Amino acid sequence: MQSAALSTMSRIARRSTPMLRQAIMTSRPPMSNSAAILLRTRYNQQMQRAFVSPSFVAMMPSAADIDKSVQNITDLFMVARDELEYAEEARGSVYYNDDKETARSAVQECLDTYDVLLKDCSQDQKLDIQRKIGLKIMELKSQLDALNAEELE
Repeated sequence: MQSAALSTMSRIARRSTPMLRQAIMTSRPPMSNSAAILLRTRYNQQMQRAFVSPSFVAMMPSAADIDKSVQNITDLFMVARDELEYAEEARGSVYYNDDKETARSAVQECLDTYDVLLKDCSQDQKLDIQRKIGLKIMELKSQLDALNAEELE
């Protein structure tokens, strides 16, 4: 029983903060299960606070990550625009429906990637991203709406 509690304590001690680790290691002689549970509960509370604390700001994407994502979205935009052009060129042919679906999926992939990027960023980063590629995204949406409107006619 004591060896199980000791192994639990050492496992918790390896994953905990230095202050908590010291408290765990100094209270090593016979430890009851309730003490081990208490330490485990405190450790879990510490970990939950770490994810909610202001250190969350450090988890936001860096400028380099944002630039890579913007470049990725720009590439997806170019592919989606090409697919829309192919669909326009194929109007009236047997390939039109397939090209139209391919264009829709390419546009949707670009829009989804853009939305995910905006969700992960701070307000200042969002404004910067919208300034860089917001007009392209609006253009893509309007081209998709035009394609859908033509289908209804």
